[in-house]
Amino acid sequence: MRPSRRGCPEPVPIMIRTTLASALSAAALLLTAATAQTAAANPQRPTRTVSSVRPLDKVLADAARLDALLERGLERRNETPFATIDDATFVRRAYLGIVGRIPTLAETERFLADDAQDKRDVLCDTLLDLPGRTSHFANYWFDLLRVKSRNGNLSGEPFAHFVRDSIQQDKPFDTFVQEMLGAEGAGHKSGNGATGMLLRDANMPHDAMANAVRLFLGTRMECAQCHNHPFDVWTQKQFYEMAAFFGGIRYREDNLPNLVGLRSELANTNERTRQQALNIIRRFNQGIDGSGTGLERLPGDYKYPDLKPGTPVLANTIFGAGVKLKYPEQKKGEPQRRDRARAQAGAPPIDSRRAFAEWMASSKNPLFTKVVANRMWARTFGRGLVEPVDDWKKDTQAVHPDLLGAIEKLMVDLDYDLRQFERVLVHTKLFQRATPPADPVEGEAWTFRGPMLRRMTAEQLWDSLLTLVFDDVDERLRAPDAQAKPVYDYFDQLSKADARELIEMVEQGRGQPMRAQQQKATEDMKAQLAADADLQKTARPLLRQLAEARRQGDQAKVAEIAAQLQRLGLPLGQRAARGREGDLLRASDLTQPAAPNHLLRQFGQSDRNTVDAASNAATVPQVLTMLNGFLDQRVLEGQSALRRDLEAAPNGERRVRIAFLTTLNREPTEAEVTDWRKAIAIQGDSVVKDLVWVLCNSNEFRFVQ
Repeated sequence: MRPSRRGCPEPVPIMIRTTLASALSAAALLLTAATAQTAAANPQRPTRTVSSVRPLDKVLADAARLDALLERGLERRNETPFATIDDATFVRRAYLGIVGRIPTLAETERFLADDAQDKRDVLCDTLLDLPGRTSHFANYWFDLLRVKSRNGNLSGEPFAHFVRDSIQQDKPFDTFVQEMLGAEGAGHKSGNGATGMLLRDANMPHDAMANAVRLFLGTRMECAQCHNHPFDVWTQKQFYEMAAFFGGIRYREDNLPNLVGLRSELANTNERTRQQALNIIRRFNQGIDGSGTGLERLPGDYKYPDLKPGTPVLANTIFGAGVKLKYPEQKKGEPQRRDRARAQAGAPPIDSRRAFAEWMASSKNPLFTKVVANRMWARTFGRGLVEPVDDWKKDTQAVHPDLLGAIEKLMVDLDYDLRQFERVLVHTKLFQRATPPADPVEGEAWTFRGPMLRRMTAEQLWDSLLTLVFDDVDERLRAPDAQAKPVYDYFDQLSKADARELIEMVEQGRGQPMRAQQQKATEDMKAQLAADADLQKTARPLLRQLAEARRQGDQAKVAEIAAQLQRLGLPLGQRAARGREGDLLRASDLTQPAAPNHLLRQFGQSDRNTVDAASNAATVPQVLTMLNGFLDQRVLEGQSALRRDLEAAPNGERRVRIAFLTTLNREPTEAEVTDWRKAIAIQGDSVVKDLVWVLCNSNEFRFVQ
């Protein structure tokens, strides 16, 4: 069912809800405030601006070329583009698409009031430079790369740090892929986060190869592991030739060298200490070792006549240019065999894995550039020029072949800079077109008369709800390595510890790095609370004056006092300092993935067990979550920016406008204003909270139009 573009439910639903609790005073809203971080210092802000890399006129020229190709393709089909959307729809779409959240009230009103002709171009470039773009793009790759904060005994935080840092630094996509596929070393060591991709499939190198090929080449080979592919051209032999690039890989890096005498030291301790010490060694010895032997044996049940079961095969690519590997020369007199002795772990490494990475992430690879360009197109407009995005076959045809060729060339021309590539896409006319007025016919190709209508992802919904709570949700973003640093520090301690020191660490309760992190967080919180108490004492007279000014409806006085509080470091609407409310962080900074009962998971966040497993299907638990959970507790009855703005509004009409502009990012229609003002006049100001509840539970809120 499609959402209404303008209308919302009549005020009738308010009758089925109980009256909400009375509003807290302005002083209570502010007592837990803390100094806001300046935007310039935000730890996830991209390290360079998009305009410093490439002037806007070139971007607009590239966007115009893509639009022209699309329009020619539509003409050939006797189709016309949809109409251009209005400013309210655009500002919401731009924020959700680029930084992963709805705009705040201030951001919405500022954009709608701007009369500049180029304000849409300016907004897109501004958003691409915000720290929220790092957060939003991280969510995308966390899903595809199956990033988990904890993967058995392995911490996934170094891998998450690698992904965030790569995004923030605008690391070229080909380099990003090559670093992951060629990574070696200890998985918990600082600077080795790229090992996380292969460690995600620890002890399953065949799965690691198949997942990489699916992700980066859009080709599904997994069915060829047990037999020739039933729906494609790939044979089981080809699968093992590709797996040979990963031959000899070990998922252990002996990186705790100072433990001489550990056996005798452990003999003098109790069983619990011994077990914990051994668990620490197993955990922190995880890593990637072995650059690849270029050899793999066929399975024992291989059934095809070309080779016998168990025959060693050499690494070979499935398409494109072949990879030349330098195998060890056969010694004279040695039996002529590339047999199981060489195909086993004892075969010498020849750097075949790095050769595989270079072959895959190359502009000469026939699929690598097409696949990532098509993925980025699908991410921006809701569907790829080729669908499915990860199942390309020899007879695959793009809905607009010329356009696919153009975005492939653009990706190469931009040196695989994904932010600059996204920049071109959001500056197209297509990004400003309306979504379809009716659901597309299932099975028919989408021709891009406009973008697809989509539900918000779980992460977009969560981050948008946080936007109703905080004036600047991005102010709460942590440094990219915040969760990984305790892991690095603990690994560094272990790498320097001898056997006796290791046992002492266990006996003193320092056997878990996260415990040390929690202790430090507690100490930091106590210090912050003490500082807040002094600040609150200074601000208390102003808070009383503010409450009185609001009761009298003196908006000039309210603004004057708010400015004084801002200078003290107490901006209105702030709830608490970063880290003081660990559950109210942007989705990318929370545990990956969230707990099963978290709003994120209930709205479809992936469990990260399989590639691209997020869901946008509507379910009954989602309705119950919105009815009884976050919205009531955090937004309507909690200390939220939206609640503050509603309470500060001088009259009912302004409250109605604030509710619409904050949640749906548009002005209410005349009918909506009339209906809700009438309800407020009859039933009181509590109706405003019911209005917010109705809007946030509407399809218009949940969909990206």
